[in-house]
Amino acid sequence: MSARPEYRAEWITAGYKHNMASAVACRPPSNAKVIRVYHLTSAEHAVSDIALSRLKVARFSDLNDPFELLALNFREREVRKVARDFKNAYDAHTGLLSFSADWNEPVLWSHYAAKHRGICLGFNVPRTALQEVEYEDERLRAELGDNGDPLAISAELQTQLLKTKFCHWNYEQEYRRFVPLDSTAQEGRLNFVAFGPELELAEVILGPQCNHSLQSIRDLVASRYANVVAFQARLAFKWFSVVPNERTIP
Repeated sequence: MSARPEYRAEWITAGYKHNMASAVACRPPSNAKVIRVYHLTSAEHAVSDIALSRLKVARFSDLNDPFELLALNFREREVRKVARDFKNAYDAHTGLLSFSADWNEPVLWSHYAAKHRGICLGFNVPRTALQEVEYEDERLRAELGDNGDPLAISAELQTQLLKTKFCHWNYEQEYRRFVPLDSTAQEGRLNFVAFGPELELAEVILGPQCNHSLQSIRDLVASRYANVVAFQARLAFKWFSVVPNERTIP
């Protein structure tokens, strides 16, 4: 087993960054209509996702950033009320799937993958289904008003609010897929989206400190999916990064 450095040039040509973590660990990138993105979670949740072929939909009200959908500059009381009403209303009918452009950032594993004990799932998702988050160092200044209502948030501004976060979150390199809740499978208070052509599992990456055996995860993956690669990550030797463990690359 060994890394395949010849793949890196293909990933770069396809538009991915030069130090893409999976570039030497996987097959060549998929067609240009999809983009490879990554979802980090606990090992328990990842095993459930793989076994049940589904991913949990996040709700804006449960995210760890209290400024979600509240990126407007609240210089006026009316703006504060309109923005909060918008967040509450949007949260009632729409959730999101959150992905990262890469998995080599150690803080991602610390925050979202149980302190490097979790698992990262790589998906092929249609480019048209994703919104790339924009990171700003200041709150948005925008005039309200739409269709004659001076306190309405225009459709354009709504879209901007949905993908704007404070610049200190930029380590996430986040992509979002917004999901109407009435299109999901619901179990109690939780909502799920099934794997499929618009959410195609492609990689399973065990964290550097994951307690699950790689073989057990490979057996689980092989029993349900063809052409999905599974391998282990490790801490890089020369820089602050998480990289493929070359000895585990099939």
